[in-house]
Amino acid sequence: MLKNALETDSAEIFGLLSFTMVPYFLFNLLLPATLLFIIPVSNKVSAPTGRKIGSVLRYFAVLLGCFSVIMVLVASQYKTYSSVFREHRYLKHQTLPLSALTASVGLFGATPAMAHSHQSYATDALQQLSAGSKPRLILFVLGETVRADHFGINGYARDTTPKLAKRKLINFGAISSCGTATAISVPCMFSYLTKDTYDEATAKGSDNLLDVLQRAGVKVLWRNNNSGCKTMCDRVEQDNQFAINSQYKCNDGDCPDLALLERLKQRILQQDSAQSQFIVLHQQGNHGPEYYKRSLEQHKVFMPECRTNLLSDCQQQHIINAYDNAIVSTDLLLDNSITLLESLADKYDTALIYASDHGESLGENGVYLHGLPYWMAPDAQTKVPMLFWLSDDFSKHTKLHGNCLLQNTNLSHDNIFDTVLSLFAVKTTQLRVELDVTSGCTNR
Repeated sequence: MLKNALETDSAEIFGLLSFTMVPYFLFNLLLPATLLFIIPVSNKVSAPTGRKIGSVLRYFAVLLGCFSVIMVLVASQYKTYSSVFREHRYLKHQTLPLSALTASVGLFGATPAMAHSHQSYATDALQQLSAGSKPRLILFVLGETVRADHFGINGYARDTTPKLAKRKLINFGAISSCGTATAISVPCMFSYLTKDTYDEATAKGSDNLLDVLQRAGVKVLWRNNNSGCKTMCDRVEQDNQFAINSQYKCNDGDCPDLALLERLKQRILQQDSAQSQFIVLHQQGNHGPEYYKRSLEQHKVFMPECRTNLLSDCQQQHIINAYDNAIVSTDLLLDNSITLLESLADKYDTALIYASDHGESLGENGVYLHGLPYWMAPDAQTKVPMLFWLSDDFSKHTKLHGNCLLQNTNLSHDNIFDTVLSLFAVKTTQLRVELDVTSGCTNR
């Protein structure tokens, strides 16, 4: 969570602030700090008297006594404690003030490691399209804070995805996220590492999916409507000015996700028509706690909504209503994205991939938002939706069989890297067929 705080942006910060925090800040922090500041402290050092020496000795005697008692108790149960702490190392993250200290040391201690020289990956990557194929255009819509069990096409009781329900999709249902926060999931999704092997320094200090695609000859673009790409897009083209003169109302960088599509078709057509393109649209999605801001008034279906960032002031159902309305907006974004791709089908073999970075707790068992340690996080935070849409020509030229793809089970963010390379017909000795969802379902 310390990493999340340091990697956030102003829009996210203001979304968490409220006037009710003012008295807590004044009386629990500012006032005590002021009192400590104004209390006079003598800087005169007088020669120690016998009484002062005795007080100091008694003080250290008490400290030594307390420490001795603690050590005796620990020693008497050493066998139990040693196995507990060895098998459950996460306990250090739950003990104050040890948790804050270890988090700070771990975070800032990792910074020098990430400053090491950049490591290349899949240097032999090369796109090899079959003769007669059109270049490929894939939109990757990177979702935010969407849990799989609130997606209508995944069996949710509410129809939160009415437009997607009418589309011919390859819907993988609920897959496992790499993390429970954007700061972990996004680098993990685009790196070649898996959840089990993920290391931040390696992920950020090595080539990722975007780098490999770019090396293979694919044009890469990242459009961001979130708190950044977590260094994943640092070496490819970025477009963060798409909202300028937008038809949608954007306040202080807080834009509806539909703005991600503005003037995108023109930008695509300005590129080399013979070159394949990979475009990432990073959503605001269902980013909380201000879920009600993630949908336009004309698109709200479930009412009444919780219209504050103080979730404690809202009924749980009203929170869910606001959250579900945000998914309805994602449904519209994905449908419009598919329509855009259909309009370019004469020039490209087009496809869309959607996957969310992590889920969200909405009050179940008193838990809200996300970011819990993975081992204790509920499925609401770790199970996310993923789906494909393929144009007819894309399916024809790749000979992909949708029914075969749907036989894949136990999928996760681990599958994204190799699957996207395969969808672009990128050949490399680093391609792992066991992580490629299309493996065995196509005949190029």
